[in-house]
Amino acid sequence: MTDDEQQLAALFNTLPGYSEPGFWRGVKAAAGLARIRSTMSFAVREAAKDNFEPLAGLALDAFGQDTRHEALVDALAEHLGGTLQARAWITVAVATAGRIKRNGSADPLGALIKKW
Repeated sequence: MTDDEQQLAALFNTLPGYSEPGFWRGVKAAAGLARIRSTMSFAVREAAKDNFEPLAGLALDAFGQDTRHEALVDALAEHLGGTLQARAWITVAVATAGRIKRNGSADPLGALIKKW
């Protein structure tokens, strides 16, 4: 497990688990997603197999939306102890997930060559 993968797992571990559907309903509504608990459950199972792409993708899809940022901060704030902590959590989660997605790309040079 890379440092980024470990950090992303630790960040998500600070949030409630599957057995707290009220929290996840709030995050789902704030993020504008159709599903979240089943997606999160799948992502965690994949991470256990050393595939962090689904977890990173979920972090980017759910928390990387500028237009929904304030709603997401509100959804996380109570659990994390305030809006500053929620903003910091989102910032770190999105940055870490972005690094995982970029590092996990198969061949960035090959993709660049195809573009040009």
